[in-house]
Amino acid sequence: MDWNIDVIARLLAATLLGALIGWERETMNRSAGLRTHMLVSLGSALFTILSLTAFREIGKVNDPARLAAQVVSGIGFLGAGTILKHGATVRGLTSAATMWVVAAIGMAAGAACYVGALATTLISLITLITLRSVEHEISVHHYLHIEAELAQRTQQLNALDKLFNDLNISTLQLDLHSDGTTTKVNATVYVPDNITPLNLMQMLEGIGLHNAEVSS
Repeated sequence: MDWNIDVIARLLAATLLGALIGWERETMNRSAGLRTHMLVSLGSALFTILSLTAFREIGKVNDPARLAAQVVSGIGFLGAGTILKHGATVRGLTSAATMWVVAAIGMAAGAACYVGALATTLISLITLITLRSVEHEISVHHYLHIEAELAQRTQQLNALDKLFNDLNISTLQLDLHSDGTTTKVNATVYVPDNITPLNLMQMLEGIGLHNAEVSS
């Protein structure tokens, strides 16, 4: 009974600590959020527990690290799924890194290394939350949202593409909606810091886009 309680305590600790990291990602509206990080940490803990206890009597060679070691390589495939490339910009690297760290936290909790698991969680949260503002200050790019109308779709889309290339603007999201006469554009772009919403709106109007609105 005591062993069962210990196993449950390890699994709950891993889930809780993973949830703390996932909560921070959830507040940033990342695809890998609360539930994903909780499950990664929980699964890593269980794999570690199984590796340490479940196969002791099987075979002559006892290698408790074999199963747990696969978590380290296996989490890479899951983390890679959170990394997306938008033009010249790559997003999702931080979420991939947090999933990798959460897997380590889960393994530590599964091995009953609670101090290491808790310390890693706290350090990760401090890094993610406090350094967010620092990254914003030193960043040379920022995001803007564009809404506009195209009267001549092909011609103006080509002009828009050329404008973005000339200004080193990366398109993160581009949606087009046509009613037969005009095409509405909704886009999220990543622009250099020297381009303001007003500057970009004037440049969009300069290439013939109508009712252009740009917001941060």
